[in-house]
Amino acid sequence: MKPLPLNAFNHWLDMYGLASNENNAKASSELFALDARYYESPFDEPMIGHQAIYQYWSKGAQRFKDNGSSYEIFSVSKNLGIARWRSQFTIIDTGKRVALDCLFVVEFNEDGLCSVFREWWHSQVSDPMQNEQTS
Repeated sequence: MKPLPLNAFNHWLDMYGLASNENNAKASSELFALDARYYESPFDEPMIGHQAIYQYWSKGAQRFKDNGSSYEIFSVSKNLGIARWRSQFTIIDTGKRVALDCLFVVEFNEDGLCSVFREWWHSQVSDPMQNEQTS
């Protein structure tokens, strides 16, 4: 397996962020190998393949707005990249604002596509309506 260049991981994260910010499930799923495994949680079975990843992202795209994200690469070694990911979005149904702080561990195949994606995250939820009422 050829090593993952730092700039390739950086580009992949940029494209992941763009897909996320635009709620573009198709662009997101195209970052993954056809047989990719996507672990949203270490306790759940992975989503496997383009269709499962597309469906997962598609559900989120319908629920969120005002998305933003940033990242910091911690490490690139062999075919593995590790990064801290931060994102924020508003839940359309409730108006609540969510901030996520995540750790991504991303394995790549020979074609530069993600073959295994693992994430760990913590969230903070704020309710703008509640903040207005207490001000």
